[in-house]
Amino acid sequence: MKFGILGAMPQEVALMGRSMDVHRKVEAGLRTFYEGTWGGQDVVLALSRVGKISAAVTTLLMLERFGVTHIVFSGVAGAVDPRLRVGDVAIADKLIQHDMNASPLFPRYEIPLLGKTEFGAALSEPAFVAARSYLDSQFETDVPMNRRHAFGMNRPEVYRGLIVSGDQFIADTATTSGLRAALPEALCTEMEGAAVAQVCHEMGSVPFAVIRVISDQADHAAAVDFQRFIDHVAEHLTGGIVRILLESFAGKSGEK
Repeated sequence: MKFGILGAMPQEVALMGRSMDVHRKVEAGLRTFYEGTWGGQDVVLALSRVGKISAAVTTLLMLERFGVTHIVFSGVAGAVDPRLRVGDVAIADKLIQHDMNASPLFPRYEIPLLGKTEFGAALSEPAFVAARSYLDSQFETDVPMNRRHAFGMNRPEVYRGLIVSGDQFIADTATTSGLRAALPEALCTEMEGAAVAQVCHEMGSVPFAVIRVISDQADHAAAVDFQRFIDHVAEHLTGGIVRILLESFAGKSGEK
């Protein structure tokens, strides 16, 4: 096994970068890739940058140039489902590009000439288990009470379901309400996951996970909430969950 780990923002991958043992640094495609070990696994870590194309390019480079066998994308997202609160964790079991609309030539959300609307995440179950394990065992130590209170966080919940992606930072209630009406199963919205999923599908059904921590309610306060949360909390959740996910695969190096 060799895991490719991606995040779109520097704060999302900061703890991972500090924690892993780096053996080699490679510059490719205007990105820096860090090869090494972490959580008992061979890993390649990279900052993908924001948006579907950036995430797709980074994923493809990891698969083609670095030979990773599994992909993990971890970062923050805006809530669509009204049950989700800041700090909650959403694990994708399927992903859709909410801004894909080639109708009437193709059904809405369907990827033209691919014949697929949604992409399933093979690592959904182990990612879900890892998220619950992290919250049970380490979250309160990593994120002190005063910081949790600043964001109105208690003990975050873990949800698993549909995550939707588009090249748009959602920061108004009307757009969020529109997403909720069009895709009522959606847990949250972000800007990379479904593109990563499509690349993994097209490159031979590569197993992947998309792990998202809710940073805001995708409303008029989203920009302020997002920046504060990603600066002060995000790296602990994103890094902590991914580390436990990697450790859960110890002894399974013969699997793909």
